[in-house]
Amino acid sequence: MAVSLSALASCGRPPLPGAADGSAARPAGDGPVDAPIFLPVAPCLDEAVYATAPRTVTFGFLGTPPGFSYDPNCLAIDAGDTVTFSGSFAAHPIYPSAKRGTITGNPISGTSTGDRKDVVFPGAGFFAYFCGIHGGLDDGSTMAGVVWVR
Repeated sequence: MAVSLSALASCGRPPLPGAADGSAARPAGDGPVDAPIFLPVAPCLDEAVYATAPRTVTFGFLGTPPGFSYDPNCLAIDAGDTVTFSGSFAAHPIYPSAKRGTITGNPISGTSTGDRKDVVFPGAGFFAYFCGIHGGLDDGSTMAGVVWVR
């Protein structure tokens, strides 16, 4: 069944506000006003793929997690929570995305040394990140992840 644009315009409800940086919020009556609506951000294109625990993202070469991936790569948390990134940053430097998700206010900073980084996520959004070596295109297709802060 096709829906015409005029039918959508006449439904009596304004469209959800959008934002280029992925920070659209729900209108009053649809849940907390500050809670972002679901935004598909590569590689996490479906709400169902987000893990809610543990709050540690691990990465490595071979074994567990499988080589050249983040585990979990799609993580949903509450505002104010801390996520621990654990693995060799020399082999897999982590960077905040400049192309995907909530661009402004991403608390993930570029790191290329050490093997553990704790990141506090104070506000709502979809904060994408990638490996500076194996996810170099920052398009979410290789070694990339998203933290959805609700």
